[in-house]
Amino acid sequence: MDVVVARQPIFNRPEKVKAYELLFRKSVNSISYDAFDGENSTIELLKSSLSVIGLDILTNGLPAFINFTGRLLRDDVPSLLPPDRVVIEVLETSYDDAGISDVVKDLKKKGYKIALDDFLYKTEYDNLIESADYIKVDFLQLNDDEKKEYPKKIGSVKNNLIFLAEKIETYDDFLLAKESGYSLFQGYFFSKPSSVVRKSFPVRKQFILNLLDEAYREDWRPAVLEDMIKKDLSLSLRLLKFMNSVYFGFRNKINSIKQAIVLLGKNEFLKWLSLIALGELADDKPEELVTLSILRAKMCENIAQILNRKKEDLPNFFLTGLFSSIDALLDRPKDEAISELPINSYVKDALLGVENIYFDVCEFVVSYEKTEVDKFYKLLEKLNLKFDDVIKAYLEAINWSSQLMTL
Repeated sequence: MDVVVARQPIFNRPEKVKAYELLFRKSVNSISYDAFDGENSTIELLKSSLSVIGLDILTNGLPAFINFTGRLLRDDVPSLLPPDRVVIEVLETSYDDAGISDVVKDLKKKGYKIALDDFLYKTEYDNLIESADYIKVDFLQLNDDEKKEYPKKIGSVKNNLIFLAEKIETYDDFLLAKESGYSLFQGYFFSKPSSVVRKSFPVRKQFILNLLDEAYREDWRPAVLEDMIKKDLSLSLRLLKFMNSVYFGFRNKINSIKQAIVLLGKNEFLKWLSLIALGELADDKPEELVTLSILRAKMCENIAQILNRKKEDLPNFFLTGLFSSIDALLDRPKDEAISELPINSYVKDALLGVENIYFDVCEFVVSYEKTEVDKFYKLLEKLNLKFDDVIKAYLEAINWSSQLMTL
């Protein structure tokens, strides 16, 4: 059975990632699928995360929130997982199961953290609340007054509960949740701009864009790039640190900017500089937005390699993924933000929604990331990809992006 395993970040108030919920969907056949099968999907997820992928890779060492049905809880399936690494999410479909509160209480005694998923309060759930550490509230199910009231109402049953607002789709929802006493947040709010007010670029960001513009010239001029980079001490040090990291493993230390540029070559230098540009442009944004963009970029490049695209074309796929959330990074409308990037016109078209190969690959990667199963399998068929190859590409992208973020 093919199981699409991805992850969704869980943020704290400063918008730092504190955990990941592992998301999963399974297919019935190549183009027809069921939406969700809690028990089978959880079992397949555990097989994948424990024996094939590894929790460390999927969550970068952070806690993993994993869904469990009442039957799986009664069968003690959570015992397969280390208590200090996971949070057991009790599905809302299990709240009325006979004896479920005793099962959850036993898990709590074994050291597991407990989250009640999609929680809609009833007094008969008070025993469950007593064993809970997290209450997950679906913001799409409640009106604004209910969203505000839930932390007070449920908090009166038990102290020290952590309230997690999920399905936060807008910045306004995020602000409402923060003001109402929620401590953790989950959803795609961070991938949309919080405003569309045009901001002028600070001198530093403009310098990076000018450097990008030079790097993307058809006539490759390492000497000019060297002169520009040398004028920026921070950038010079970052390039040399990157080149001398274990990531490359050169025997002799790289001491000159020119040598670093030449050794990297045009394609790899463009990737490095684009990553630096992304970080500079997003210096006031959640770190996960940068992490997500880097993961998308590498995944797009990996898919392009599977599709046997030409080597010189791979950076275009990388850039499509990298700048797929450029509107959120710059707080500008996407067409305006993209117009200022010195990138291939076909990549610009893809980022603006024009259907071409770059668009298809990026949409495929995003559908995997969000476990949009219908869309994922349709694009899988359109691109003539094999499911196992995609899984390998995703895991390799996670490994690569994790290593890169530590440099």
